[in-house]
Formats: sequence, structure tokens, C-alpha cells
Amino acid sequence: MLLKKRKNQQRHTPADMQLRISILTLTGAVYDKDPRLMPEEMESILRQNGIRIGRLARLLGTTTKTLRFYEKIGLLAHPQRSDAAYRLYDDEAVQTARLVLELRRLDLSIPEVQELLRADQKAARRTHLLSLMDEKLSFIYLQLSVLQGRCDELEARHAALLATPRTRPPACICDALLRICTCQAKGS
Repeated sequence: MLLKKRKNQQRHTPADMQLRISILTLTGAVYDKDPRLMPEEMESILRQNGIRIGRLARLLGTTTKTLRFYEKIGLLAHPQRSDAAYRLYDDEAVQTARLVLELRRLDLSIPEVQELLRADQKAARRTHLLSLMDEKLSFIYLQLSVLQGRCDELEARHAALLATPRTRPPACICDALLRICTCQAKGS
């Protein structure tokens, strides 16, 4: 039984390996991480005039709704249509979709992505992206500083509450509020 199973297992030939490399170049997909993309399917993708929207969405790790939205707002060009009216994305459209999704994963807004995709911006794309990333990093460092300050304050109040003398009433939280305790005077 074990011998039969080994005989029936698919072996990847050098042609399969070249096919995988072609698909990876075309789509940016990682074959080993996407078990849905088997060698037979890879070959059929290459033979087609383009990739349909569902396949492209899976390969790029997004949804068809996202791709349609990006098409609607002009981040992606309207793709060709098959005879059955399916969207068919060619190599250039696949690369643009990958670029848009990667830029959005960098937390760039849609207007920022649109600026980077403009034809006149291509020459200065790197410097423009660097300046956008510098802004984002500065904002994140500011947020981290604020959060660190809030964390330090909360730790100080926590430590103060832990250090509350046991002689105080159980409901006393004055030390966490960093105020003089009036609970014993009131008898709470």
C-alpha cells in the first residue's frame, strides 16, 4: 500500500519548477504557502490571456471587493473582459495591483497612493515615498512617546494603589488617584 502511494504522488520536474518561477514572477504568489495553486493550475493561468479577479484576489491576499473598489476609484485601470464578461488582468495590471496593495500595507492613504502612481511621479517615486514614510515614522514615534507616558503614569498609580496601607478602608482608592486620603476621616 505504501509503495502505491509513493508511485501516485506527484513529482515536480524541472519544467514544473520553471513554471512555478514564471507564475511567481507573474503574480507575486508564493507557491509553497498557497496549496490551492497546483502545477496544473499554474499552467492554465499562463495559457490564459489574463488572470480572473477571484484568482488575482487570492494570489494577492485580498478580496475581489477591494480590487473592484480600487478599479472604481481609479487606482487600477479597467481590465480587459473575457467573452463571458469576466475581468481579465494582464501582467501590467497584476503588477499595479501588487504595488497598490503593498503601498496600502505601508499605511498610505488612498490619495497618497494615487500621488505615487501618477505618471509624472514615477521619476520621483522613491523620494516621495521616503518623505511619506518619514512623516509616518515621525507620527508613530510621537504616538509611542505619548503611549509610553501614559504607561508610566498608569504604572505609578498602580504601584501607589498596591502600596496603600492596610489600615485604610477596603474601598479606598485615593492613592491610585494621587490625592490625599480623606476616606478615614469620613469613615467610608
